[in-house]
Amino acid sequence: MAEQMNVCGVPTDVSLVHAWESGEYGPAEHELIALADVLWCRTTELMGIGEPRTLTQYRLARQFTTAKLARSVGMDTVRYERAEEQGVWPGDERQTAALLRLLNLTPLQLSKVTVQVGPSWSAASMRPRSNPSRARSR
Repeated sequence: MAEQMNVCGVPTDVSLVHAWESGEYGPAEHELIALADVLWCRTTELMGIGEPRTLTQYRLARQFTTAKLARSVGMDTVRYERAEEQGVWPGDERQTAALLRLLNLTPLQLSKVTVQVGPSWSAASMRPRSNPSRARSR
């Protein structure tokens, strides 16, 4: 296992793998993602959860590190980390749309794991807008 982790670019030694197996330590998020790749399984299986229930679990289920997801949604890493810790989503509409797409979430799922900071990402704002130019006149 340690050898395969090293091949994946995640420096690991046998004693660390033994510590994970014994429960003495848990893998860091980048180690968890690499471990899932090496074992050809989902990170949720390694975490022992069926369905994600937190923003962190959804992120790890899609194999994103905090920094990579924050960068992908256009948010500062520290601000994103605070969102996960506090369960409050501060993103604007563009960031929210990117988060939903990247984590394969619905607005309802996001609202269940976070608190809305402002009116920027309500479920109504995520619905397709009607095009008035296509409306038929009577």
